[in-house]
Amino acid sequence: MKLEELLLVASEARDMYIWENGEIIAQYDGRDSIPGELNDRVVELVDCSGDSFHVYLISE
Repeated sequence: MKLEELLLVASEARDMYIWENGEIIAQYDGRDSIPGELNDRVVELVDCSGDSFHVYLISE
């Protein structure tokens, strides 16, 4: 699944953190948005526990 596909169905009511190589590279918190250049990246794992989404991308 690509990140863009996930963003289309994810709740905007929760914060979202995008991870790559153990670091947060982007976040959505109601103010900040996810950069469009990440849309084609492939998602490896999504952790939806708690009050936020943690999305882990496959490293390029």
